[in-house]
Amino acid sequence: MFKICPNCGAHNTATAKFCTRCGTSLAGVVATAETAVQSAQPTSENEASTANTAAVSEQSSVPSSLTSSSAQNQPVTPQQAQSQVTPPDNSQQQVPPQPASTQTQSQQTAQGPAPTAQPYQQADQTQQQAQTPPEEPNPTVEATKKYAGSYWRYLVDSIKHPATVTRPYHQYFGLTSLAITIVSLALTIALMTGSAVSSLPGAIASNVLITFLKLVFLVAVLMIAVVAVYYLVVNGMLGDRRRSFLTFTTEYAFHCNWMVFFSVFTLLMQMLGMINIGSIFLIWLLLSLGSGLFIISGTYMLFTAQSTNRFDKIYAYLIVGILLVIVFLIIMTFGLSSILGGIGQGINDFGRSFNF
Repeated sequence: MFKICPNCGAHNTATAKFCTRCGTSLAGVVATAETAVQSAQPTSENEASTANTAAVSEQSSVPSSLTSSSAQNQPVTPQQAQSQVTPPDNSQQQVPPQPASTQTQSQQTAQGPAPTAQPYQQADQTQQQAQTPPEEPNPTVEATKKYAGSYWRYLVDSIKHPATVTRPYHQYFGLTSLAITIVSLALTIALMTGSAVSSLPGAIASNVLITFLKLVFLVAVLMIAVVAVYYLVVNGMLGDRRRSFLTFTTEYAFHCNWMVFFSVFTLLMQMLGMINIGSIFLIWLLLSLGSGLFIISGTYMLFTAQSTNRFDKIYAYLIVGILLVIVFLIIMTFGLSSILGGIGQGINDFGRSFNF
């Protein structure tokens, strides 16, 4: 048992009334039991350290008259006593070195057998394949496929119900129908006259080819002009401004898409060599039906338009007829004269080849 001075922290005996170091009264200080220090001591496994701690606690109970004789003997606090008796850390004990061969064997045993290079190469290849992004489809090809599929649906709907447009379609479908019709007819005529032209001299064959191209261009301009005349009358005179020119062309071709099938059928017959006297009559019949449908479609568009200015549709149809006659005269005057001039030049060249 000992008393700790509240002023300087010195250790005094349990019966001391005054501090042996600073003289402070110890009347109200309660003696401290030695078990408080011994409770922090290690277990019976470290008996040597316990003995040293007991010796330190006995020195702390010696009166100051004895400790003052030696300047090296300082009072020991409970914290210092506890730090002195801290058990040694077994984890810091040095392990005896092992031979190099033993260490190498132990490392190899822990790591296992060294893998070969081939599995790593296969893993790298697999990882590269996984990281390689899949090839994206060509957007142009995909857009073309989508356009072709939608256009085929447009043709099928027009054949089933040519008088009723049930839903909106792409604005270029009408121009596509006109282009297919013109190109198919042009190829049919070219195949029919190709064998005859091939036997002619080069200058005459070139002249015939130029005349043929002029005729194709003339037919294309004439078809576009007819659609434009009907659009101007419907949009301007009747006041039906629901559609643009391209949308109007698409609906116009919707009513006469049979001419697309007629022209393609004629081209297939020519390519397969099925043209004879009977087939020629069939071809002209189909072409006449296609031309009639083309004119009838314009009339149908005129009479089904929504008039907003109360202009009579009969008068509108008469105006359309007058405008169409004017257009035909203009196109035939400039276009047909050029074609006839080319044909005359070809005949002259043909006569000169025979020295007529």
